[in-house]
Amino acid sequence: MENQLDYNEQPLERPTFLKVLCILSFISIGLSLVFSLGSLVGGPQSEDEMIAQKVELLEANDELRDSGMDGFADMMEQMTRMNESINANFYMASVVSILALLIGFYGVFSMWQGKKLGFHLYIVYSLISVGQLYLFVSPADIPSIAIIFNLIVAATFILLYSRNLHWMK
Repeated sequence: MENQLDYNEQPLERPTFLKVLCILSFISIGLSLVFSLGSLVGGPQSEDEMIAQKVELLEANDELRDSGMDGFADMMEQMTRMNESINANFYMASVVSILALLIGFYGVFSMWQGKKLGFHLYIVYSLISVGQLYLFVSPADIPSIAIIFNLIVAATFILLYSRNLHWMK
């Protein structure tokens, strides 16, 4: 029975589905990391930039309310308050975001190498990514749709990665 694999051995070839998932994750996490580092270098928005952004959003909110889209207008107001809170805690929020991205990148890299530890790190990354807003922003100022969307994406990728656990050791 030399052709059968021992349960502790790992097949040499990485599953194609795992390759696709890892490449998508590398692209997503890598771009987010580049943008986060660029944002960190640029620093927080100035008071004038925040006021200009707020004026634009207020004008857009007036148009939304005139069109009868009060729900969208409320969500835009929440997002404005959320952005103000994040800007007030800019450096700490940036550091937490970059650390989460590094955990996610290492998790995907570990899965690429066939290590189950990477799957668990990816779950940690997903939870931090979804929950990090609550460290700096009041829950009333976070649009529910943003959290729901992030949870759906995270759960989908976790489920898809779990389909490859049999290959990892």
